[in-house]
Amino acid sequence: MLPDGTQGLLKLNVKMIIAYDGTCYLGWQKTRMGMSIEEVLQECLEKILQEKISLQAASRTDAGVHAEGQVVNFFTTKKISNERLKLSLNSLLPKDIAILHVENASADFHPTLDCIGKEYHYHLCFGSVQYPRHRFYSWHFPQELNADNMRQAAASLIGEHDFSAFCNFKKNAAYSNYIRQIQDIEILELPQKRLCIKIRGNHFLYKMARNIAGTLVYVGCGKLSLEDLPEILGSKKRTLAGMTAPAHGLALHKVLFQEFREIK
Repeated sequence: MLPDGTQGLLKLNVKMIIAYDGTCYLGWQKTRMGMSIEEVLQECLEKILQEKISLQAASRTDAGVHAEGQVVNFFTTKKISNERLKLSLNSLLPKDIAILHVENASADFHPTLDCIGKEYHYHLCFGSVQYPRHRFYSWHFPQELNADNMRQAAASLIGEHDFSAFCNFKKNAAYSNYIRQIQDIEILELPQKRLCIKIRGNHFLYKMARNIAGTLVYVGCGKLSLEDLPEILGSKKRTLAGMTAPAHGLALHKVLFQEFREIK
């Protein structure tokens, strides 16, 4: 989909896969409140291509959230090899943002509209002490967790449901409905009393992945029971579910598109 006012120009649609450490940023989307991934990337692209660039992304990750496989696109009239663009960007960008892949896309490719699914990973440590190297990428929740109970609770969320109880309020957010499909939730036990919660779904509501993670942790520590999950889903009340897990434990791992090809 070409941006408004560019239909008469011959433009290339460039698709990129990027990774970033979201610690120092107020999320993907540009904001007057501070630095964003979109703003930094746009400035570097405009410096290289010497023309105005507008970016579109598969996910508007929140402040502090990381990405391993974010997908973005932009249109340009400039001719530059994909490998040269990748190298130029990685030399200009700060070290907490990296361009993993660049390719030409079809003129109608749109990372948001064409996306059919996303996979998020949430990391946490439930030991009394968390290794310092994990502190920006893993929630420290120093209480014993029952991973088996968490898996059983996660099974209640698989499938198509109204996930209103897992959606935080956001001003000016307009959803036609709150029905979403969770295709899989996997809970991996890692060394040093750490867990990784992998959540794959077709689309996600505002802070839905973090609310699922927080709710499963509440089940794991006994604040919620297995029997509570169906009631929470049916209630559509955010107040009944678990807390919103901290942003720094979450990473956008991969994005899926209509051609059923994974972006890795």
